[in-house]
Amino acid sequence: MQRAWLWFSVLSAFGGVLSGCGDEDLSGGGGSKVGPLLPWQEGNTWTYEVTDANGVKTTKVTTVHAEEPVSGTGPNAALSAFRVVTTKGVNGMDETVSWQGVRGDAVVRYREQAFGATSGALSLEEHWEPYKIHIDGSAERTSETTMPWLEIYQETKIEAGTTPTPVEVRDLWTVVSASETVTVPAGTFDAVVLQKIGGSTKTYWYVWGVGKVKETGGQTEELTSYMVAP
Repeated sequence: MQRAWLWFSVLSAFGGVLSGCGDEDLSGGGGSKVGPLLPWQEGNTWTYEVTDANGVKTTKVTTVHAEEPVSGTGPNAALSAFRVVTTKGVNGMDETVSWQGVRGDAVVRYREQAFGATSGALSLEEHWEPYKIHIDGSAERTSETTMPWLEIYQETKIEAGTTPTPVEVRDLWTVVSASETVTVPAGTFDAVVLQKIGGSTKTYWYVWGVGKVKETGGQTEELTSYMVAP
């Protein structure tokens, strides 16, 4: 991690890394489309303030690590994908590891593991077929004229003492706005707003070249800082 931050510091001096914190105006999403909707490459990291339904605030950090085999027992075990580590909860003890790849303008999830905050033991393993959309940044999925669309996939959850059974999942996606100003602790941005209705309803604010800056639905996540290579 020390090497990654050194790389960030050097490139930042030459304008080679996008970074943000505080209340500066970092507009450049929505209409300008500078960079992918979710920059997904090794070393990129995002930190969020998470507020639950009771108003309790915690921190969530997502970091993209190097590509490696997806492995596991799912249909994508032989593929290579970025290893993504997310820590959250009190003292960042709740950890999730997932394997996510870039397919055209989309980032997709192949496999995920969740570890208990107290024991550190594996508590849940999931995989998807053919995959689960993280976000689709293609022109046909981010325009004001985009019609709602369904993403259909098979989800398999593996928990101790249970028999894994694939279940068909249908996520309905809608473009709420192709350009909306949103302010979070990391700054003010011009965002694409998308809503996903599946097992629950979630709304996401994404900024071109930055990634997700806000999420609502059950809890609220707001970007506080980020390190994103161009």
